[in-house]
Amino acid sequence: MIRPMIEALLGEFGRQILYFYEANQLIMNLIVLTYGLIMFLSWSTLIRIYRHLVLLIVKQIEENPDLGKKSKPAKISKSIEVPWETAVDAAKFPLIANNGGVIPSRKSVKAVQKLFDEEELISHALDVMQGTEIKKIIPSYRLMLKREFSKSEQVTINN
Repeated sequence: MIRPMIEALLGEFGRQILYFYEANQLIMNLIVLTYGLIMFLSWSTLIRIYRHLVLLIVKQIEENPDLGKKSKPAKISKSIEVPWETAVDAAKFPLIANNGGVIPSRKSVKAVQKLFDEEELISHALDVMQGTEIKKIIPSYRLMLKREFSKSEQVTINN
């Protein structure tokens, strides 16, 4: 009883789409599920890289006798080198994507540098040194979007 009403509401084109979906629902659902899994793993990889970078920065701050918990981020950024390559190599999955991203990109140092802000990494490293759990540390997606849009605007202006 409900099916004929739904088919009537869909119209001719809508019914064709419904019949196509019913005939191929397994394949279509597997494609959607696979895409969702890839995006989840890409996002998780980005978070892992970020947290690994924070921990590596904490290690460098602790090893440097001139730096400590109370050091200013500007002084820290001049005194340490962010180990991008080490953090990117530590992640296993080959793709990364930010939380709002639709298409993942290949994991590379350049792609990670494009998304992360060094000042934010240092700020989170100081938070971890003061007792914040690393599991609560995530990158600011607002800053990521700003960085992505500013980079794309610079490319557009230069061309």
